[in-house]
Amino acid sequence: MATIVTRAGKGSPLTHAEVDANFNNLNTDKVDSSALATVATSGLYSDLSGAPTLATVATSGLYSDLSGAPSLATVATTGAYSDLTGTPTLGTAAAADTTDFDAAGTALALAIALG
Repeated sequence: MATIVTRAGKGSPLTHAEVDANFNNLNTDKVDSSALATVATSGLYSDLSGAPTLATVATSGLYSDLSGAPSLATVATTGAYSDLTGTPTLGTAAAADTTDFDAAGTALALAIALG
């Protein structure tokens, strides 16, 4: 780091030699940008040397680009009940409209309430 003599630090005005020394110190300690790697000024990942090779999934974000990923059943992406395997056999009531049972439910509730 450059050593700079300031007026406040010295407590009196700087001499011409001290001002010149300040500029010389700044010039000596500066970084020559031509000595920097390209990535230092571009900020681009592609300008890095020795960077690792990224898997396709790192840039695509797609599950299908994962290597060694388990196969998913169709239902995992569709969410459709009809895509499930091994579903139970449902009785006829499963296909009925819920309003078909409303009258029975109301009568049962009334019978319970009346005791």
